[in-house]
Amino acid sequence: MRSWITALLTATVLGAAPAFADATSLQIMPINIEVPAPGAASKVTITNSGSKTANIQARVFKWVQKNGKDELVETRDVVASPPAVKLGAGKKSVIRVVRVNKTPAANEETYRLVIDDIAAPRKSGDAAIGFSVRHSLPVFFTAADDEVELNWKAAIKDGKLVVTASNSGDRRVRLTDLKVAGKGGKAISFGSGLSGYVLGRSSKVWIAKSKSISPGAVIKILAQSDHGSVETTAKVQ
Repeated sequence: MRSWITALLTATVLGAAPAFADATSLQIMPINIEVPAPGAASKVTITNSGSKTANIQARVFKWVQKNGKDELVETRDVVASPPAVKLGAGKKSVIRVVRVNKTPAANEETYRLVIDDIAAPRKSGDAAIGFSVRHSLPVFFTAADDEVELNWKAAIKDGKLVVTASNSGDRRVRLTDLKVAGKGGKAISFGSGLSGYVLGRSSKVWIAKSKSISPGAVIKILAQSDHGSVETTAKVQ
């Protein structure tokens, strides 16, 4: 199991000199894949807007949350086709994402399409530095009656504030601009923009340093979601 939940930039050092190889630049559309039942396939279009040929690897992983953390697990239930592409500068390619089981999903199924732009091997005498770039795209196979039900709790552990959102529904929730505030205290932000997903029948944990919030306090939790605004409270344990 490995965790790749946001788009990652993985640097592969090919030399120590302060120079960089010409990089490819991939544009991927869409960046969020949702396939309503009874659908079983979708596709993404990759454009190489760089000046060099891109060596692309595409894989699909099952996306789960355990103990509040995101994990990716190898799967054969959904595949990417083709799994590898050599894409010339200025060229486009289509990768299909296919759910192997044609029986419609009974509940939402969550995956990640991981696309690697693999740096070319270093040539003898080449002092440049190459970079391999990883893109991780969410993939959802959804059922018509999926619902969301979020419950929040908070606790102080090892001097840090731990905020947990549990989703007892079957559909994921996408959260942005998550922050909490104690009575009269300064708001604690978990970052602007995307705060993360809470998958169906799963939990997600956020941790922040806090000297202003103590056990027994009641905090206000604020966020935006794809189902509307979140505004609730939780007693800190």
